[in-house]
Amino acid sequence: MKVHEIMTTEVVSVAPETPFKDVVERLVRSEVSALPVVDASGKLVGLISEADLISKEAYGTRRHRALAVLADVLSGREHRWVSKAAGSVAADVMSTRLAVCGRNEDVRVVARRMLEAGVKRLPVVEAGVLVGIVSRCDILATLDRPDEEIAAAVRRVLADDLNMPEASHVRFTVKAGVVALSGDVRYGWDESIVVSLIKGIPGVIDVTGQLHHREPEPRSPTELWTFGTR
Repeated sequence: MKVHEIMTTEVVSVAPETPFKDVVERLVRSEVSALPVVDASGKLVGLISEADLISKEAYGTRRHRALAVLADVLSGREHRWVSKAAGSVAADVMSTRLAVCGRNEDVRVVARRMLEAGVKRLPVVEAGVLVGIVSRCDILATLDRPDEEIAAAVRRVLADDLNMPEASHVRFTVKAGVVALSGDVRYGWDESIVVSLIKGIPGVIDVTGQLHHREPEPRSPTELWTFGTR
């Protein structure tokens, strides 16, 4: 499954010059946890999260915070939150070091990127221009699929002569998103192909069972030539 199949295309965003108060209002009313910042040409230039915005409350310029801020500076801590707290427009508080993805990337790859980056969402860009956003919720939604629909999709995959290994006789059951396989294939490597095809079906949690192969795997022409057995 590709990102463009699950991403949100109607994305609420702000411009770099959007006032701080308007950014807060738009984020709260849109019921999202972050807003992309795009310039006049639609290019993604930053992202503003809830954490970026509450920095004003945590490290604002009120007098009773002065000693705490001074203590942070003297202790040598890097406090980007302090500078964000002084911001008045989106460009002042946005984060510019972003993890992004492309619309044609595999969802599994993007899910791993989210986990590695520790983020809840990724902007989707094409040539730097924002075209959508994909969230953890979007990815989780692909797993929320009835067993009957998964079974129908598995049948279609197994009946696809173009991608399925030849002479495969595969049976299956689906329970709670887990596909259990039985039957046989021609060669040992055909099992990996079948499992990979089924794991790529939206909603499949796991693939279990085992397929038996009927014939030993043939040596490639390169191996035959190398060992002089032709």
